[in-house]
Amino acid sequence: MMTPRSRWMSLLRHHGLRPVLLSSAAAVVMLHLRLEWSGKPSFIFLVWNLFLAWVPYGLALLAGLLHARGKGRWWNLLPLGMAWLLAFPNAPYLLTDFIHLKPRPGVPMWFDAAMLASFAATGWLLGLLSLEVWKRLLEERWGRGVAWGGVLAASVLCGYGIYLGRFERWNSWNVLNRPGSLLEAVLGHLREPLTYRWLVGTTAVFAGLVLLSYLVFECLVPRRERASA
Repeated sequence: MMTPRSRWMSLLRHHGLRPVLLSSAAAVVMLHLRLEWSGKPSFIFLVWNLFLAWVPYGLALLAGLLHARGKGRWWNLLPLGMAWLLAFPNAPYLLTDFIHLKPRPGVPMWFDAAMLASFAATGWLLGLLSLEVWKRLLEERWGRGVAWGGVLAASVLCGYGIYLGRFERWNSWNVLNRPGSLLEAVLGHLREPLTYRWLVGTTAVFAGLVLLSYLVFECLVPRRERASA
């Protein structure tokens, strides 16, 4: 019978690290092949976006590790949780890089589509894995209802964060270097959301996709746990 601590340590050891490492490596290899093929630095920004997608995953694993070692008091995890919430949209944000898909000389568009899909799938998986850790932490502390409320809130904020990043070009670190301007923009969105063309639609669509994909993802978790118990 596994203790709570051993279950957490097992989760952290097997929490998708090898699959996302493999998926990340495959995406980077495809980008390298494209750069060699075309001789142009197109899509090099995907490496940076992939790095940003790893940030929420790393923060979630750190929070889970602190919790497993008995150091995960709420006042210790709160700063990590806030940092994770700010970084979380960076993971599914990779899906929006399909906006750059168009015919380009030298490389067939089907290859670019496959490459973008590999980056998007990796980012989405990193986001779901990180969300699962925080959902479990909330569930242990405050119960299943609060945990699912957290998943819903994180999904909505993620959709809004994707809107901020894609259409208004805000970044996670602007909370630190441009807090006043960012707060002013957010308050403007809250006052008159319908005056911003893509605000409501982008937030709703991506919030729904994150929530739906996590619901599917959650259905697979008990099987993994039973297999490792």
